[in-house]
Amino acid sequence: MKLISILSLAAGVAMAVAPASATERDFERERFERRAYESALWAQPLVAGNQMIAGAIDAGQELNQVAFFSQPPNWKFQAPTPNNSTPYAALIYDLKDGPVVVEIPAATEEYSIFGTFLDVWQQPVVDVGPRGDDNGEGGKYFLYAANTDTKVPDGYFPVPLETYRGYGNLRIITPDLEPSTLKAAEAYIKNGIQQYPYGSDERLPHMDVYDALYTSQFPFDSTFFDRLQEIINHEEVREVDKYPMGMLSSIGIERGGSFNPTDAERAILDEVMARVHVELQHSLSVIPPLRWGDATQWTQPVANSMIGTMMTYEDENKVYIDDRAFTYYTYIAPPVQLGSATAYLMATRDVSGAPLEGDRNYKLTVPADVPVEQFWSILVYDVATASYIRGADPIGLASTESPTPKVNDDGTVDVYFGPEALNDGVNYLPTGGAENYFLLFRFYGPKEAYTNNGWKLNDLEPM
Repeated sequence: MKLISILSLAAGVAMAVAPASATERDFERERFERRAYESALWAQPLVAGNQMIAGAIDAGQELNQVAFFSQPPNWKFQAPTPNNSTPYAALIYDLKDGPVVVEIPAATEEYSIFGTFLDVWQQPVVDVGPRGDDNGEGGKYFLYAANTDTKVPDGYFPVPLETYRGYGNLRIITPDLEPSTLKAAEAYIKNGIQQYPYGSDERLPHMDVYDALYTSQFPFDSTFFDRLQEIINHEEVREVDKYPMGMLSSIGIERGGSFNPTDAERAILDEVMARVHVELQHSLSVIPPLRWGDATQWTQPVANSMIGTMMTYEDENKVYIDDRAFTYYTYIAPPVQLGSATAYLMATRDVSGAPLEGDRNYKLTVPADVPVEQFWSILVYDVATASYIRGADPIGLASTESPTPKVNDDGTVDVYFGPEALNDGVNYLPTGGAENYFLLFRFYGPKEAYTNNGWKLNDLEPM
């Protein structure tokens, strides 16, 4: 009887809200919009990963040229959620013409590398440095396309990529950020990090990109699909990609083809990508799980599936498409091995649960005795780009900065956020260049009080 009642109710609803007739519906447009939308979420990590390479080339970097930041980045490093507590070295490569070698220096008492080689899907392949395959002893890494019968030479660390293109993200760990320390770190990079085609004697000069616009950002409009066509033509189609490739074919994208939508189709794709962008921004507030339940608005800033699948976003039953799209909208260069050296928290909302707005003032009181062995930092990112707010200075605050943040008598630290300077500019971070923003609070060397919930971070309070 229950099933009959449900079916009767469903029939009644169907009669009350009759669907449009086949002659009234535009099936071609519906299918075009639907498949474009879902294809964009599927392809977001691929397009974003390829844009890491394309953006570097736009900044003047060549393939197999080592770019580096002689100082911790400012707002002009427009990639998803970088930090500004270390210098970076950035590598880009394309293995279609053959293997590439990257030389990594051994760690010293003062300097070491924490980094990862990734394919163009942004899948981490091999970690380097003390927490990587060389265990801090340095060495030569041999990057090659896994779909070839390439033999790895003796004495090289193998890096088999499932794609031709990819990028490497290397953080240079330093004891401090004093000018003399950074100058020595620059020498450590130039003398120790090299990249070149296997068997080649050519060594391109290192390129300092500090204070240059070095961006992987791209507009969320119909040109997303032009970028997607280009990288699909360059790479091989994987077995797991055949179904989404079928969806892409219905909007005019085929491997080996050219993407030539009509003006009307471009207008539709512009609308689709605007909606996709809104969904990706929304995901920052709904996918990350709350760190302390209902006690605060702070979240653990990764999807649960990232941990469970070790960054593959794939298990024996499915691919976590939405979680993967969220991750690569929000981050770059996850490592192969998640370590315990750092911990992150994210805030997108204030104490009342309202989104953080760039034109409003807020205060965050960081409790005393932050549970870290080394230091803590807090950085501000634009929700619309997941990168630094353009033009913002400073972009973050760290407990080890010079001068150090002002500390209250009880050991707490008040941090101020708003479009105009607050607290005479002391412990102040500007937000006026963003409609909405989010924070990442980083713990370097988290202690037991963080892991056992003996210490909690307060929410932002509107002022």
